[in-house]
Amino acid sequence: MCTKNCQKTTCPFAYTEESEVIQNYGCLPTPHQILTMRVEHGKTWACHSEPDKPCAGALRTLQERGLPYKVIDAQLVTEEHDWSLYT
Repeated sequence: MCTKNCQKTTCPFAYTEESEVIQNYGCLPTPHQILTMRVEHGKTWACHSEPDKPCAGALRTLQERGLPYKVIDAQLVTEEHDWSLYT
């Protein structure tokens, strides 16, 4: 979990300077970590602005790469979880 007081208002799949900084602080997982969550652990990253919905950027990227993308565990992983367990 993040120990910094960052504004986590961007998606890791936005590939912006803001998302890169927040990922470097450890406040958000990287896109690679999010893909690993789904492929290796069956866990899906939640949307930052709608935590009850899956991250559309993650699902799109998984599907584009021919990886499993359907949500199989209804409990989505959010910034509040210890998402490092799945990366």
